[in-house]
Amino acid sequence: MKEIIAMHGWAGNGDQWANWKNLFQHANWEWQTADRGYKKENSYMPTWNIQSNQANQKKVAICHSLGLHIIDKKVLSSATHVVLINSFSRFIPSGKDKRYILMALKKMLNAINTPNEAVMLRKFHIKAYKPNNINMASTEPNLAYLSDSGRLRLKNDLKILINSDSLPIGLSSNAKVLIINSEKDHILGDQTKDRLSEDLISHLVSLPKIINLQEEGHSISKIMSIKKIKHWLES
Repeated sequence: MKEIIAMHGWAGNGDQWANWKNLFQHANWEWQTADRGYKKENSYMPTWNIQSNQANQKKVAICHSLGLHIIDKKVLSSATHVVLINSFSRFIPSGKDKRYILMALKKMLNAINTPNEAVMLRKFHIKAYKPNNINMASTEPNLAYLSDSGRLRLKNDLKILINSDSLPIGLSSNAKVLIINSEKDHILGDQTKDRLSEDLISHLVSLPKIINLQEEGHSISKIMSIKKIKHWLES
């Protein structure tokens, strides 16, 4: 059997995986989508349907960005394969850009639950999809109607991002890991990407595989990019 649990990143939701789910389910993968619940009263974190650890079974955690840090630790620890899409161990670099990035993140934090909230989220989503265009008509519902508890999670999760400094507890050293880096990512800097690679090399038994996507931004939108990930998982 082969199974996937997908975890979105900050300010995202489970709907972003629609194309992924369709592609993988047509290839007989079991697919479950986690949702942090920014627009709902409660979050949703699925558990593995596959409970045994037989050698021919694949339990794949796909994490986008902050998703690596907010996915359930029990799910992460028992994943045989982990796909990290524009993810990070430490988000804020230690170099000259540290002060500027920290100020920008704190400005975003302070905008939550204020009249500037929707504008801030809109700008974030547009930046995350660059250089590709985002369909704001379909994305607009993500920018409004946040629940009160969802706003609190949104704020707390941004604090998790700001304070991130290492790989999360729970990532198995025996997992097979694929790093997806978008070359036109406007959210993550090169130092942040390099730090993740270094931390994984130190942590894992097997070296992680790295795929660089030339025409993608922080949020993956092209079917061909998804197919590359599917090919690695099935090879």
